[in-house]
Amino acid sequence: MTRLLHLSDLHFGTEQPHLVAEVLALAHQLRPDAVVISGDLTQRARAGQFAAARAFVDRLPGPVLVVPGNHDMPLGNLPLRLIAPLARHARAFGADPEPGLRLPGAVVQGVNTANPWAWKSGRLRPASVARLSAAFAAAPPAACRIAVLHHAPVPAAADMADPAGTLAALADAGAQVVLSGHTHMPHAGFAETAAGVLFLQVGTAVSTRLKTATNDFALLDLTPGELRLRSWLAPLGGAFAEGPPARFRHGATGWRRV
Repeated sequence: MTRLLHLSDLHFGTEQPHLVAEVLALAHQLRPDAVVISGDLTQRARAGQFAAARAFVDRLPGPVLVVPGNHDMPLGNLPLRLIAPLARHARAFGADPEPGLRLPGAVVQGVNTANPWAWKSGRLRPASVARLSAAFAAAPPAACRIAVLHHAPVPAAADMADPAGTLAALADAGAQVVLSGHTHMPHAGFAETAAGVLFLQVGTAVSTRLKTATNDFALLDLTPGELRLRSWLAPLGGAFAEGPPARFRHGATGWRRV
């Protein structure tokens, strides 16, 4: 079994300290093989916020894959945003905004959808698609192929440039599961134009920037042909409690909910 912990939209600078401590404690209890964080680690891409996010990541178990989000580029410093939008992110998390992980049962490939020319919306670049395709083509046949990006191509299509093209490109690249965030709302489902691809997103794990009245994060347990999704939810000011799980099976036509 391969176990992934999925966090997103930490927005350090607006974090709730008690939830930071809870997530760290639960992460160590759950013992994932890897942690993925799908962007927006900071609220305003400030050096102190990146330092706090880096300190949090350093306390998580196992390898951690981090991709940037739109909040991880400076808002007020226009020259830096246009010339080196991810310079501060790179200092905190490394020069490659599209890292990858090879695990016994999965290949996980990060995708940078942050767009310095737009404040909120993201884009999928041709170079990222080529990198996805290469990583998934080189994966063992039985490995689950997982893409991690900040902007959710479904259901919030308005926040992704060319959403239909993005869905087609992800499917054509061989993605089987797409993990994302950005909307601050959890979602698990499919898209008609990317049949068989499973789209999973989480809200904000620790920030006060809520849209559903709860913080949340998810755990994926992968076995050959099956994915079990478990979620933890915390009402504002409250503690995390596990929610109802969901199960998906993978067959000749892709994933389906069971």
